[in-house]
Amino acid sequence: MSSHEVHPQDAATILAETARLAAKMSKDVYAMRVAMVGLAAATVFGLLIIGLVPSIGAIIASTVAIVAASIPVSLVGATARARDRAFSHRYLLTIGCWALLFAVTIVIGMFLFLQVWGFWIPAAILCAIPPVVFVITGSRAVRP
Repeated sequence: MSSHEVHPQDAATILAETARLAAKMSKDVYAMRVAMVGLAAATVFGLLIIGLVPSIGAIIASTVAIVAASIPVSLVGATARARDRAFSHRYLLTIGCWALLFAVTIVIGMFLFLQVWGFWIPAAILCAIPPVVFVITGSRAVRP
């Protein structure tokens, strides 16, 4: 028997490990999609409350909701080991764009457009676009 031959037990072990890693990647991809959709929803909800409801309690509650939605995104992004090749680039680009849009919306909106529906509704939708794009591009990245 040469050194290049594969034993059936070795092949079975390799196939089992490959199946385990594929299942792990599928679980991580699903978890990140759910986390990003949650972030998008919390962003829209939170920004609308922050910009349109003059109550400090409402502002605190919506801020907590946005922070709570960003925690799973961070945890899944930091702990997911099985990823497609473009994951890190897409993830950093998404979070960077989301943070920039969010910060600009908060600063401009709180100083110039407090309780102006015409600003906060489009701004909230705009801020939710990066996580949604991540989910869509992630779906395309994992297709064969």
